Amino acid sequence: MGVRIAGILVVCALLLVPANAGAVGKPRLKLSFATLSQKQLLKGGALRVRVTARKRGRVRLYATARHGKTEVTATRARLVKLRAHHRRALKLKLTKAGRRELTGCVKRRLVVTAVPLVSVEAGTGRPKRLSKPMKRDRAACRKRGPNGTGGNGGSGGNGGGSGGGSPAPGEQRPVAFTTPSDASRCDFLDLSVCLQPWPNDYFTIADKSKPTGRRLNLDIQSTPKNAEGKPIDPADYNRNDGFSPGAMIVTKVPGLDTKAAFDKSGIVPNTDMAKAFAPNQPVVLINTRTHGRALAWAELDANPKDPANVNLIIRPGRNLDEATRYVVALRGLKGADGKAIAPTKEFKLYRDRRLTTNEAVEDRRAHMESLFKTLTEAGIDRDGLVRAWDFTTASETNLTERMLAIRNDAFKNLGDTNLANLKVEGDSPTFAVTKVTENPNEKLLRIVDGTVTVPCYLDLPGCPSGSRFLYPPGSTDGLPVLQPIPGNTISARFRCIVPKAAAAGGARAGIYGHGLFGSRGEVEQGQLQDMANEHNFVFCATEWIGMACADLPDDPQGILGDVLAGNTPQSPDCDVPNVVTILHDLSNFPTLADRVQQGMLDFMFLGRAMVHPDGLGTNAAFQTAGGTSVFDGTQRLYYDGNSQGGIIGGALIAVEPDLDRGVIGVPGMNYSTLLTRSTDFGTGVAPDPTNPGLPEYAYPLYQSYPNELERPLLFSMMQTLWDRGEADGYALHMTDDPLPNTPAHKVLMQAGLGDHQVAQIAAETEARTIGARTRDPYTDPGRDDDVTPGFGMPRIGSYPFDGSAFMLFDIGPPRQEDGETRGTNPPPTTNTPPAREGQEDPHEFPRRSADGRRQKDAFLRIGGTVIDVCGARPCYAGSWHGP
Repeated sequence: MGVRIAGILVVCALLLVPANAGAVGKPRLKLSFATLSQKQLLKGGALRVRVTARKRGRVRLYATARHGKTEVTATRARLVKLRAHHRRALKLKLTKAGRRELTGCVKRRLVVTAVPLVSVEAGTGRPKRLSKPMKRDRAACRKRGPNGTGGNGGSGGNGGGSGGGSPAPGEQRPVAFTTPSDASRCDFLDLSVCLQPWPNDYFTIADKSKPTGRRLNLDIQSTPKNAEGKPIDPADYNRNDGFSPGAMIVTKVPGLDTKAAFDKSGIVPNTDMAKAFAPNQPVVLINTRTHGRALAWAELDANPKDPANVNLIIRPGRNLDEATRYVVALRGLKGADGKAIAPTKEFKLYRDRRLTTNEAVEDRRAHMESLFKTLTEAGIDRDGLVRAWDFTTASETNLTERMLAIRNDAFKNLGDTNLANLKVEGDSPTFAVTKVTENPNEKLLRIVDGTVTVPCYLDLPGCPSGSRFLYPPGSTDGLPVLQPIPGNTISARFRCIVPKAAAAGGARAGIYGHGLFGSRGEVEQGQLQDMANEHNFVFCATEWIGMACADLPDDPQGILGDVLAGNTPQSPDCDVPNVVTILHDLSNFPTLADRVQQGMLDFMFLGRAMVHPDGLGTNAAFQTAGGTSVFDGTQRLYYDGNSQGGIIGGALIAVEPDLDRGVIGVPGMNYSTLLTRSTDFGTGVAPDPTNPGLPEYAYPLYQSYPNELERPLLFSMMQTLWDRGEADGYALHMTDDPLPNTPAHKVLMQAGLGDHQVAQIAAETEARTIGARTRDPYTDPGRDDDVTPGFGMPRIGSYPFDGSAFMLFDIGPPRQEDGETRGTNPPPTTNTPPAREGQEDPHEFPRRSADGRRQKDAFLRIGGTVIDVCGARPCYAGSWHGP
């Protein structure tokens, strides 16, 4: 018999905006139950409710069943459009788990939740709830006898029928289930690789000392092992309070291992990111604070030849919010034959609420139920799930605290503690000019070499290649020990170009960031000499130590042989030997990430010496014939960098105290996305004995870690530490949300369509993350495989534009000009590098463009703006002038 409930709960909720947005009125909702009868619920398979709103809007409704401390999502969510002052009677259909839950005879409360919906992307407002006791079917319960009161609703998996009798009809008794012996340190939801799914809060523990309240807790027995059987040391990972905000999400789904299966499933690809918000998108990433979907896309790893080694990879199209828990949900997946892919039996235990006697399974159940509840509020029904798990992103503090600590300490020693005011205060760094080359060519007045003295914060005197931060023994939180050796410094070498345009002074001060494993010598590039002379800049550069090489050893391939033979060659002026050592044993990866941060400090000290009144301008090498400084006297610094200088340069801009504008050329972020898409990294081809150059970087890594199924996990693990020394960890604060004690910045990005070395998609992800706008038209028709080229980047309405911008330069399609190959194809849609044959790499062309230099000139000045140098058509470079 149904029971009409007269009680009505009045709740207030924002229907049109999130709970933390500006108020636009508080429409009132009235909720009531139409029935609370257990018998009628089970017979009809639905819970009936009524809802009324004072104003029109959209709400998501669902119901849960509560017994003691256990609360289970019992119905599917239903999105309802409400008219003002109009009452609607609705049915909320029971899920399979809900029907099973409501079968038992224990006392329960039914809870209906109304969640105001803003949008699929922005998420929801604060949910409001109405709770009433369920009226049990006492007649049916009496027939079951004294042992029929348990049902399956007990807390913690102990809800089976009491006593020794058989469970009553329709009730569940916990079943025996065996998990692997390593279940305490490996997630049994993905049995393919111990640390998958990754990232994953299953590999974290509570830690109140961390901003997120959690920290990673990887067991050394669980990390991937190299060919010698050595596992990756997790010590530095376990200092993190979450995972990368650009997390490369990896899991193996049996049956989802071919392009046909991917396409049949309808998963959002990188060429149509708008599908991330489609109602039935199979791969979704849910923000647990807002219940909105993150912009994310997915792909199958295209590198393994055997489908058994193919992982599903999910990547954010814009970096995720920091210090936030996300739920990954996979649903409605299909195999190549079009048939539904079933969840694993392990996941079904949670999805279908099948209780077990296994402690490892049941200890996780409450957490999984909270996950299902979040998904329900986001409109994702548990019945269709194939897999779901959650992870927490690292906090702003955890990502940046090391870099900010050494920066703040170093500048404090100079006498400058306010680094946000764009004022040069305190002393100049100590410097020395060691060599001056006068009139080297028709563009340059002189080339100046020297050193700037920088405090060394690494654990070896002079911060040589292979050194790293020093932490107190056994610590898992807090900063590295600053200046472990009293008076420890590094003499950072620099090279500067003084153009002939600066002969009368008035030159702007610019620091230049070199490319992959390059050196300060790249400041002499022709394009930079043109930029300096055409627009009166003095550019100086030092090495991105950690990823630099000033003096490549005579036998690069011999380095590889030495490392694989167990030797550890080092070179104080080249990081390549150390990088090969890292690729052989990823336990050494902190030596790269930590030294790159020291290199960023070296750049900051060089920049401060350029703009300080007592700095470089006091030396004759940086003076006019009349003895005055060649610099313009504004004490404002600017940044220009390309390739690796665009990648690490983004991080540098985010922490630089002496500039508020920077240009990053052919840039990108997130090496876990970049590596397999770059011709520099390669595909793992063995070195050619007849070619004395460096082998592909993929080769030593793949030789040392031969398990193809594990490789995506390796890239994502590395990114967890790489975030400390590249733009991915700083992008959310690169522009208008500056880091503490840091000025806001504006950034101009200039990328190349189809770039062979730094993937276009990595640049576009960075542009979306920093809030850059782009131009219209973005590309010519057919020159970008995206359904919506430049998706997610607002267009610039008019010029000059005062903000951050992304400009894409096109060198045109492949063609023959004067017997030489020109142009390139759009980038591959897979995680593989572009084909070299029959194509030209666009990587050098944006920086060589005279139009690009004019745009940089207008931007890199006090009060600078973005100007339009491309007219009514897309931006072109090289010999291409459009179709």
